[in-house]
Amino acid sequence: MSIKREFLPSITSLLEDFPCVVVLGARQIGKSTLLKQTWPTATLFDLEKIQDLERIQEDPSFFLDQLKEPTLIDEAQLSPELFRALRVKIDQDRSRSGQFLLSGSSSPDLLRGVSESLAGRVAMVELGTFTWSECKKYQKSNFYDSLLSGSYENLLNLPVRYTPLELEQLCLSGGYPEVVLKQTPTFRLRWFENYVKTYIERDLLRLFPRIQSTTYRRFIRMLAASTGQFINASDFARSLDVSQPTIRHYFEIAEGTFFWRILPQYAQNPHKTMTKMPKGYICDSGLLCFMMNIHSTKTLTEHPQFGFIWESAVTEQLIKSLHSCIIPFKYYSYRTRDNSEIDLILEGPFGLIPIEIKSGSHTKSQQLQTLKKFVEKHNCPIGILINRDNKVIQLSEKIFQIPAGCI
Repeated sequence: MSIKREFLPSITSLLEDFPCVVVLGARQIGKSTLLKQTWPTATLFDLEKIQDLERIQEDPSFFLDQLKEPTLIDEAQLSPELFRALRVKIDQDRSRSGQFLLSGSSSPDLLRGVSESLAGRVAMVELGTFTWSECKKYQKSNFYDSLLSGSYENLLNLPVRYTPLELEQLCLSGGYPEVVLKQTPTFRLRWFENYVKTYIERDLLRLFPRIQSTTYRRFIRMLAASTGQFINASDFARSLDVSQPTIRHYFEIAEGTFFWRILPQYAQNPHKTMTKMPKGYICDSGLLCFMMNIHSTKTLTEHPQFGFIWESAVTEQLIKSLHSCIIPFKYYSYRTRDNSEIDLILEGPFGLIPIEIKSGSHTKSQQLQTLKKFVEKHNCPIGILINRDNKVIQLSEKIFQIPAGCI
């Protein structure tokens, strides 16, 4: 059984405007299913299958000339030669939209091939694991429509759709489709164990044959322990006994394979009070909990790093849901040298919106002073507090409390 993805209408819309659309994302998040949901009757070529890969690599141009469009190509990063041939094929009738729909688990070859060969001919989108709405088979929250339209008064009417226990379970299980659909603790444990093993021993070694897999495994364990915190790459290099260039390469790999998300520091007008270290987190909260040996909601909520885990889970929900709206936006963290912090800052057509994320049900007024000052200083349309309360409250003229159960 598959779940209809929130991204589906947006992908369909993009295919009406572009000759080619590329869906990027981590392994096992449902990219193949999304391709099939978009074009159920189209021919699918899966480059994980030797016969499909060899057919393309033998003569990519001849392969494309024989196709009856539209065409689906899964795991396209495995054939870098494909992109040059795609450019020639598309340019034969560049005005015709909806010719090709590709997916790829990111790699240097894939991104380089797209940017160099298909510039102006392709739309790229990032697909994540299931959102909370998808996990529960709900419609996407109206929170995002209110945010994008500037109808902030509608925020006060948002329903709280999840109980605290449901939120904890969603955080624990994460959003990988197979884990969500099976919903058994034993399967979850075995699935994530195999996922990490496959990620390191097959996928990474295929893309980066010279990587030291044992050291990289230690590296991602350190990433898990550092989720939600500001990263000092020098500390990682010393702990792993590797060079600075190597540790930078590891961070690039983790981010490029959608394992780890970096939140760069917000510094539109850089000044001396800003810190330079970025913050980051493991993209899927279920994978993160597995790597931190958290296997029950009780262990989760009692864990000393629950606040960081919760913050990363909420942040990823917001980013995934906004990605599915296919609007251009950026995301940041924020911390000054006096340790004033804001967990997440979103910048897009909706303006600049700071968001504070708390794992508790009630937040004291003094904990929101940095948020209020940021809103005032940058003339933000609103500031948002996301916590685990059970009602939406307008705390001041521009500050809204939005329970996590609303997003």
